[in-house]
Amino acid sequence: MGSQDTSELFENTLEAVGIRHSYSRKGYPYDNTRIESFHSLLKRKLIYQREFESINDVQAAVGRYNNTRILLRDTA
Repeated sequence: MGSQDTSELFENTLEAVGIRHSYSRKGYPYDNTRIESFHSLLKRKLIYQREFESINDVQAAVGRYNNTRILLRDTA
């Protein structure tokens, strides 16, 4: 884990917005495999394919991407 993932500021910020932080168990690095795989796919298929003007544009694009994935999964 990187220091940013274990810092007190990071933990307090998560707690303040009601997010429960999840770590992989020691000796078992596969806990987060699915989400790490998704993040890799998201970056390759969406983020690296274009330039965004603002964080709002990124958030909107990710939302559309997720909705498309969910719709495609539900019709399969």
